[in-house]
Amino acid sequence: MSRVAGGLCDGCVHQKLVRTGRGSTFSMCLRHRTEPDRFAKYPPLPVRACPGFEPRTGQSTLSGSVSSR
Repeated sequence: MSRVAGGLCDGCVHQKLVRTGRGSTFSMCLRHRTEPDRFAKYPPLPVRACPGFEPRTGQSTLSGSVSSR
């Protein structure tokens, strides 16, 4: 089975990939821990715009959009 692209999440410092014992992989947003009302723990993918997006070191983004996940 192929992996679904996470959009902005794939380049964000707040993304954590969670692998289950059955082989599934989920994209968890670590911003959910401090701001659960603003950020979904497991946002619907692909995320195209996010107010909490912070690029990982050495990466840039083409999207400057701000909207909710």
